[in-house]
Amino acid sequence: MRFGCKYMGMVELPQYVRDAIEAYVLPMDKKSLRYDYFRLADSVRSLNSMTPRGKGKGKAAAEQRAKDRLGVNGNEHEDNEMGSLARHKLLKPLPGEHVGVIIPGKRPAPESLVRPSTRLKPHTVEFGKFETAAYVAAFVPATYGPIFNVLTELADRLPGFAPQSVLDFGAGPAPVLWAAQEIWPQFGRYLGIDVSEDMLQSAEALLTSVPHDLRAKEIEFERYLAPLPTDAPDGSSSSPSSAQNGSPAKGTFDLVVSAFTLSDLPSDAIRKSTVEMLWQRTRDTLVLIDRGSPDSSRMISEARTQLIDLERANQNKSDSGGVYTLAPFANDLPDPTGGTLAWIHFSQRIQRPMCTMLTKKSKSNVEDLRYSYIIMRRGQRPPLEAPADSKQIGITTEHPHSDAYQPTGVRRKSKDQLSREAHHWARAILPPIKRKGHVTVDVLTVENAIERWTFTKSHDKQAYRDLRKASWGDLIPHAPKTVAVRPHFKPPPPAGSDPTVNRKVRRSDFTSFTKRSK
Repeated sequence: MRFGCKYMGMVELPQYVRDAIEAYVLPMDKKSLRYDYFRLADSVRSLNSMTPRGKGKGKAAAEQRAKDRLGVNGNEHEDNEMGSLARHKLLKPLPGEHVGVIIPGKRPAPESLVRPSTRLKPHTVEFGKFETAAYVAAFVPATYGPIFNVLTELADRLPGFAPQSVLDFGAGPAPVLWAAQEIWPQFGRYLGIDVSEDMLQSAEALLTSVPHDLRAKEIEFERYLAPLPTDAPDGSSSSPSSAQNGSPAKGTFDLVVSAFTLSDLPSDAIRKSTVEMLWQRTRDTLVLIDRGSPDSSRMISEARTQLIDLERANQNKSDSGGVYTLAPFANDLPDPTGGTLAWIHFSQRIQRPMCTMLTKKSKSNVEDLRYSYIIMRRGQRPPLEAPADSKQIGITTEHPHSDAYQPTGVRRKSKDQLSREAHHWARAILPPIKRKGHVTVDVLTVENAIERWTFTKSHDKQAYRDLRKASWGDLIPHAPKTVAVRPHFKPPPPAGSDPTVNRKVRRSDFTSFTKRSK
């Protein structure tokens, strides 16, 4: 299972990046830096910290879901509802604010850091010189962790993948460039796109400290992405799949990355056009990363569905080579958490540099950032095939999640074999629950089901040892002893049904605890 485990732990910025950030932030006024950090934090919290209506597992969300199923109008019994929420201390009114003014069933907007005792409204901040300095000091170290995590997984899952050109859309101070240079030193070309001129200047300033043995050969920064060249006779733009004689299409890149950008776009229509434009620029792999909030996860899921539908619509055309999801899904089916109380997201721990601790006035040097992501590749998903001499190396033609799939040989599998098989492995979507003698983990299977798997020491010692070392987001190739379906991941019943289904989850709620049939 070593191939599927990330063994990431805590991520820290390279020393040369930390030194460059401290040198960039040092001339700034500390009070102004902290004030701009508050402004940026208010903007992020106003757009990504809201829990959607009825989403979550709290009492307020449970009461709202019960009201929705009974068809109760949100304005009826307002005093009783709000009184009940206030008694449970679910709503904390600000000075001069009455509980009754908050819409029942919805979490109130967070309190502003810049103007205390006021509620936040969704807004964005334009990045100037001082806002960019605050972003570099407070936010960049945290965003580097998920980017490094995802790109490391991409390099591990595809041993032969070495991009020679990288497009970074919404580059900011270019943390994608730092991570890419650490994973693929001295790759060919990097192009960073960001609408803010101050952001691009900060990226160039931080780039001066990168060692020459890691720096990409060609680095460019632009404010806007130029349209694709029109090489076709009819004047249409060239596509990555329309390259002839093996030569790459002009204006395309081996790897296209957009990190923490989609959620900042103003509308769904702009997001869809942006995703389509990025896919046109993608020659091989597209990586989309965003925050781990429910709204950001929904945007990532919708982008995945859009790309799959786009390629299916063009499957009859000669320039369509197909698309498949490399991670975190093991299939190209719809997101199983759609219409449920959950969303697919992960977490990465980052070590804060000293300038971040001082800007946030935090005594802790670690930070956990939740994120959601997808990795999409052009082509067809590699099938699960066994070599001709399967008995010799311990590979069977059975499904990897069945009890019949048990290694019997002594030779180790090559990385290429593991890379092909990993396309059909389950993934842990929550931290494993490790107990004495057994490990329980919630997984997303290749059949697109969310199940709770249990591994015991008596059933399979090797699987038990591997799961003891597994963490959130790792791949799981082993077959479990017992399987159960999680009620939280089931779609809610229609309106008018019995609201008692929102009671506390019990062990009897799990549909089955039977052993898989051989």
